[in-house]
Amino acid sequence: MSLYDQFIQWISSLNVQQVVDWLKNLDWSRVLPEITGKFIGFLLGFGASWFLLFRRHLKALDRLRRGDSDDVLFQAHFLAPVPGSDKYVLIFRNLMPSTTVNDLYDNPAARKIVRELADYTTLRKPVLRTEGLLGFEVLNDAFNHIAGHLATTPFPRETWMFAMTCEDRQVVRRKCVRCFLVRPAELERFKSWRWCRDNVVCEQPWHWYRIVALHQLATEWQQEEQAAQNPSPKTQGMPLVDKHATHRRIRPLSAGIFTNEKPVGPPVDIAWPAQEWELKKMGLDLNAEVPPAA
Repeated sequence: MSLYDQFIQWISSLNVQQVVDWLKNLDWSRVLPEITGKFIGFLLGFGASWFLLFRRHLKALDRLRRGDSDDVLFQAHFLAPVPGSDKYVLIFRNLMPSTTVNDLYDNPAARKIVRELADYTTLRKPVLRTEGLLGFEVLNDAFNHIAGHLATTPFPRETWMFAMTCEDRQVVRRKCVRCFLVRPAELERFKSWRWCRDNVVCEQPWHWYRIVALHQLATEWQQEEQAAQNPSPKTQGMPLVDKHATHRRIRPLSAGIFTNEKPVGPPVDIAWPAQEWELKKMGLDLNAEVPPAA
């Protein structure tokens, strides 16, 4: 006979009088404090667990409300001609499902570096300010991630410029790391703010900030190109091993990307005087960089 069957048989054999006698013979001076203590411990443990879960839920809601995000997006940018005009509509599309900082970087130190660098970016300087060997490795991991993802696409390969950016919280509500890919010839056009202002329209009214970010990206790319013509002596950690004290933050990438994208709706002209005034109050005077007309 199993223990369970023996227990059932014992329970069945009990009568009310036996149960009453058993309860009378208990040492309640010891049993009652024991039961009370365990019950209080259970309540405290349950309350603490509920509080921690509820607090975690509130923090997640607060992050969602404030637009904090650990997402990493890889986006290609295109300039599509607007029929019947000399303007171009800016189109940007995700190249792959969004990932997160934790998924992209298995090293906790690398995750911390990316989050800290993202907090320091502004619309004036949207590119993550990676520096030294650690910064180079952080940038290189993201570069290799998208290069590997696009390695087997069926589209013709072209050269694209790659940069890790994070947009200013004062301009966009949802803040996340965005890796830009832009063709060099199109990025070259974004160097001129006058050309951007007069010739680029958007798919959505709130996409105007992306034009500004691309202009700032083109400006930094120009500075990197000029610095590359007069390179400084490199510091090496070991023979023939570069310590990457300085490195290119905007790098060429060979990739096959579908480029025949179409706007999702009629192009939207941006009211630049109002936006430029707001940017000027934030310390970014784009018109100061525009040479006067001849």
